[in-house]
Amino acid sequence: METSRAWARTAASGNLEATLAYWADDAIVLAPDQPAVVGKAAIRDFLKQTQTIPRFSITWEPERATIATTGDMGYLIERNRVSFADSAGGLRTQYGKAVSIWRKDATGVWKCVVDTWNNNPSERVLPR
Repeated sequence: METSRAWARTAASGNLEATLAYWADDAIVLAPDQPAVVGKAAIRDFLKQTQTIPRFSITWEPERATIATTGDMGYLIERNRVSFADSAGGLRTQYGKAVSIWRKDATGVWKCVVDTWNNNPSERVLPR
């Protein structure tokens, strides 16, 4: 969960390459209403596109983590908040729910291999 939190802080900084480093080379991003984005080169292009959206920002927070008994794979249930300028120039915020699947790379570092989300009617995903 701390890796995901660090990733959210990195994404908020706007550092594209540092943000990209959290995904595995073969990662897949499944964004709402978009085709699958496969591999780091395509994910880099996807991130560059988000940087062109006026007033775009994203942040997230994990709510639950599950790790395989082998200790090399796991998944997170997360909530996110995406903001951007609407057609009138006002700030629009959408809440989302997400699942990210992680595996440890050859050096033991957690990398996201599947990242998917959709809209959520409230800020929290799971009941308290």
